Amino acid sequence: MLTARKRCAKIWGNFLPQGAVLNTFSHPRFRIGWILLVLGILSSTFWTLFRWNWENRYTQTQITLDIDDTKSLADAYEMPQEKLLRDFHAKGARSLAIYNQNLTTLRDNGRIAITPREAAGSVAGASSARVPANYRFFVSSNDAALIGQILGRISAATGAQNQPLRVGNGFWIPASRQLLGDVAVGFDPQQIALAKSTGYTVTARVSNSLNFSQERLEELIFDVKSTGAKIVLFSEDEVLGYETLISNTARLMRENGLIFSNIEFSKQRGAADFAKNTEGLLVRVHSVQGDEASRTKPEMMIDRFVRAAKERNMRVLYVRLLRQQKGEPVEAKSPDAPIKLEKSPYEQNLHFIEEISAEITRQPLPIAALRTPLELGNGQPFGDYPMNQFAATVGESNAKWLRFLMLFGAGLGVVGSVSLVLNLFFDWSDSARRNWILLGLLIVFGLSFSAGIGAKIMALMGGATLTIVAVMWGGLPLVWDRLKTPVQGATPLQIAWFGFKIMALTTLLTLFASFLVVALLNNWRYMSKADEFLGEKMTQFLPLLLIPLAFLGEIFPHRVMQNGAKPSRQLAFARVHRALDRPFTAKIALMTFVGLLVVYVWMARFGNDSGMTISSFELSLRATLEKVFVTRPRTKEIFLGMPAFLLAIALMLRGQKLIALGAVAAAVIGQTDVLNSMCHIHTPVFYCIWRSLMGILIGGAVGAVAVVIFEKWVAPRVGFLNPNPSNFIPPGG
Repeated sequence: MLTARKRCAKIWGNFLPQGAVLNTFSHPRFRIGWILLVLGILSSTFWTLFRWNWENRYTQTQITLDIDDTKSLADAYEMPQEKLLRDFHAKGARSLAIYNQNLTTLRDNGRIAITPREAAGSVAGASSARVPANYRFFVSSNDAALIGQILGRISAATGAQNQPLRVGNGFWIPASRQLLGDVAVGFDPQQIALAKSTGYTVTARVSNSLNFSQERLEELIFDVKSTGAKIVLFSEDEVLGYETLISNTARLMRENGLIFSNIEFSKQRGAADFAKNTEGLLVRVHSVQGDEASRTKPEMMIDRFVRAAKERNMRVLYVRLLRQQKGEPVEAKSPDAPIKLEKSPYEQNLHFIEEISAEITRQPLPIAALRTPLELGNGQPFGDYPMNQFAATVGESNAKWLRFLMLFGAGLGVVGSVSLVLNLFFDWSDSARRNWILLGLLIVFGLSFSAGIGAKIMALMGGATLTIVAVMWGGLPLVWDRLKTPVQGATPLQIAWFGFKIMALTTLLTLFASFLVVALLNNWRYMSKADEFLGEKMTQFLPLLLIPLAFLGEIFPHRVMQNGAKPSRQLAFARVHRALDRPFTAKIALMTFVGLLVVYVWMARFGNDSGMTISSFELSLRATLEKVFVTRPRTKEIFLGMPAFLLAIALMLRGQKLIALGAVAAAVIGQTDVLNSMCHIHTPVFYCIWRSLMGILIGGAVGAVAVVIFEKWVAPRVGFLNPNPSNFIPPGG
């Protein structure tokens, strides 16, 4: 049986010529770092699988319609609202968003009449003989219970001078914009009854009105609770209680079992603070609003809702029905034939909801254990994950200690990763190395008591160094130094296969190492985006700075083991200094401008809400990749990072190190993107891993084509060296 050392040698090959194997994994300079990193990865792999298992049970997804939308469409299609609601329920809609009403909305819905004083004489019982002149409006309704509800709310919200005056079947109010449009008067009982009779649950929509107080807050929570609603959506641009009553509002909602809706891409003021106070009683909501919905094709809208539910843990899809649908005409057999509709606008909307329901409940893969399909039902809150699961396993008193072990185990890997990078670039004595390791372990021990800032600091340190470790130990430096080459006289396809193996090994190192970040941020706060990864851009910028610098100075593990880091650092700085001493020509200016522009676009496109406009072509390409590969591979990986990795190897083999350095920088972008995918904690871990594996395969195929083109047509025409010159002598050979 092979020893562990021989297994490593078999996987990574001979690091030096003439059969001498200097294992950089067991060298005293790097040994402790690798031991800690491996321990961290093993621990983090367990917690990644733990999260994966929980996410396969976090499946309840709710399609919510807006009650005003359904009323408008029912009127437009000249049909009873009740029939429309039953039809949409059969297609998958499960909840109705119902608004907390004010006098204006009740009037617009035909539930009350608001009559000016000058015309009130025509309204039965609206005598104004003893009513003060400043009372300008008479509010009336045939629904006595509704009038009683409104009177109670307005009386509680106004001072003694503006109290409503009950007369007959209505009441008088002063001319006040706040009384008409701002004071909440509760939910319309008729709408609540309609929702329940047609099989819908209620999603309460409330707004943060003026003159909001603790008393009005408690009354509003009571109103919401009375509707039977579990999920609460805040309307307009502020959360309820913004800004001084946020903590009280969150506490009252928790006590009453009400779930906060964290709306994706929303800029609601106070939403971040509110989410942190929910203790996991929240769901993520995706919606396409107003003008954007009218400009977007229905098939693209379906794709957006489906991806939001599957890939970003959205458990409430707030679907606004499509007003721009005008039917699908059947192609006429002759110019004189009458126009017929294959689908009416109403049928198109039904099909729209049906397609969303069908897609989100479809099994992603034949093996259900990898990723279970979503289910239609009430939106499922995160809960206090993973503390609830820990408490169920080891008891509440031990749950915090189990969380500590999870964070500390991953923190060991962070100490190892940081140690490897520092020992690669700096020369320390054995005692100094041990002291730094001990200091790192003490820091991680303290930080592991905090699932907040402590976990985020460790995740940042790991995220900034893990990609560097993967690239520097994945085999690429050995190709640069010609210590690892394909067979003599290799064909372009053999060179591509040789490069693919090194690229795949490096990417898998990055992928498994990124499980450290998953374990450190394995918490509902990060899954719901109530809290986020700290310093995401640093995980992209630091590797892009240090890895090309390492190749420029040839600061490689196998070289550092022999000669130390100082000579390589001096070489790197000397080469940078020579480059800076060159005359600043127009060519250099143009190349610098293009490089900075590329870096700007690359950095600006991070995240789902980067703000940069995506072209229609790219959106179509994304949708196609989504359908073919279950989830869309990252475009920066399959079209840039992975192909550049293979091209960098082909260039190195031909001795074109300056051009290869640029390709290495592009390859680093692909590797940081793999880690960045795992930093998106709101994305289920299955999709992160799957898209990285697809990135290896698809990016490798694209890179293979690029290598074949380069080897067959480009390199011979520009006079590059043969990739396997027999007289090549390795450095130091």
